[in-house]
Amino acid sequence: MDSQKSTEALLASSQISNRTICQICFFGAFSLIIASCFPLLVFPKKGELIINNLFDFVTVEMGWLYMLAALGAFGIILWFAFGPLSQKRLGDTIEYSTFSWIGMLFCAGVGAGIMFGGSIDWAYYMAFPMQGEPAGTWKAAEWGCAYGMFHWGPICWSIYAILAVPIGYSYYVKNVPILNISQTCKGILGKRVYSWPGKVIDILFMAGLIAGSATALGLGIPIVAAGVVSVTGIEHSFGLEVAILVVITLIFSTTSCLGLKKGLSRLSDFNVYIALGLMLFVFIAGPTVFLTDMAISSVGLLVSEFFRMATWMDPVGHEGFTQAWTIFYYAWFVAYAPFMSLFIAKISRGRTVRQVVLGPVIAASSGCAMFYLIFGNFGLHLQLTGQLDAISMVQEMKGATVIMAIADFLPFASFYKTMFALVTAISMATTFDAVSFALAATTTTMLKPDQEPARWNRLFWAVSLSILPIGIMLIDGPLSVLQTASIVVGLPVLGIVALGLASFFKEYCAEGWTPSRSSSRY
Repeated sequence: MDSQKSTEALLASSQISNRTICQICFFGAFSLIIASCFPLLVFPKKGELIINNLFDFVTVEMGWLYMLAALGAFGIILWFAFGPLSQKRLGDTIEYSTFSWIGMLFCAGVGAGIMFGGSIDWAYYMAFPMQGEPAGTWKAAEWGCAYGMFHWGPICWSIYAILAVPIGYSYYVKNVPILNISQTCKGILGKRVYSWPGKVIDILFMAGLIAGSATALGLGIPIVAAGVVSVTGIEHSFGLEVAILVVITLIFSTTSCLGLKKGLSRLSDFNVYIALGLMLFVFIAGPTVFLTDMAISSVGLLVSEFFRMATWMDPVGHEGFTQAWTIFYYAWFVAYAPFMSLFIAKISRGRTVRQVVLGPVIAASSGCAMFYLIFGNFGLHLQLTGQLDAISMVQEMKGATVIMAIADFLPFASFYKTMFALVTAISMATTFDAVSFALAATTTTMLKPDQEPARWNRLFWAVSLSILPIGIMLIDGPLSVLQTASIVVGLPVLGIVALGLASFFKEYCAEGWTPSRSSSRY
């Protein structure tokens, strides 16, 4: 009996039918979008107050949990990379070149977040005393750059990649033609993954992904809008941001129609080339010696203090930096983790376990570091030399506006701003192309490795993803409002990640790593 027929037989014998299963995920997740948007659209002020309170609960009361979970993820990734599974392969045929593979996982994982954070995070960081250094001092500046790389570094990508091997093990090694998160929990849940418990897991995963996506769009759209306003002189308005959202939706809807190979892969390659060009331009046109010296110092500080930064909860000082930034980033990455793991597994066919986990942790982390070392340190140089007080500016205006003010100190500023806005827009498009694929795959009953979800399904999610950000933008509140949209639903997702890992180790210990030619047990 082949995999598809055996899986269909099991689904038919479960408590609910195939069609009902898809409808539950499809309409359940869609209802969560509407439920999330409604209070933001109708009661924006009360909605802002509520989600700010939720943000404090998650980051302050539950911060210790995220800190320990992040360290645990990093340790498990190291075990995958250098343990007995390191040379095992997920399938037998590599589908994408190494450049395209890294480009896709990087563009899917960072979106517009790295464009915003890489350029201006340091200015927010320096408003806090860090590691005992007074706010605004040159030592705090060094910590600020190091923390930027830390937040988007190996631990971040360890969280992203934590379920990639379990998903790839089920999909490519055991040949189960189902690409969703609940399937990774089969080792513990058994046949219940095809019934209500499995669908609850998938809906929670989709809710976390949708909320995390709203956060990324909420950060990225103002950057594109600020670039348009700065270059053209037109008025910055809510209508302009909505128009930009529509254009970006059209871009990733088009690439979603084309599929991963013809759409997302090519768009990611194009975006990587432009981003590299921008970084090279800033490095040459900017203070090259300072950027070089600061890069060496920041990397050295990160390496020497890595575990201190990974465990610093600031229990005595209570300055709030760890809770406002480190815990937020961890919670955001957790909300995205099942999606990124699913996407990494999908595009990693034929690669070894070591490649699957170290590609994100080393290559993608290095790419993120370059944004902070070049874009971020250029702005920091303006601050330290007194040319632009970005620290004060971010307290009074949107960070996207400050990013464009920093760009005014570069030659060919208008052209640079245009290209920066373009990279931001494409980064959002590549992320949401991958997100719409993951959502469509989750709402598809069965999906073989050579197949993609139905085009109408991918398009539906591509359009639906634009709904929630409108509510977020309508609030026009502080950054914490955007943050909370993802981290609140990320809390139950953390439990799903733990369940998926436990299930994988249980199945692997019982069955080993032997590719299945017959999947009759499914």
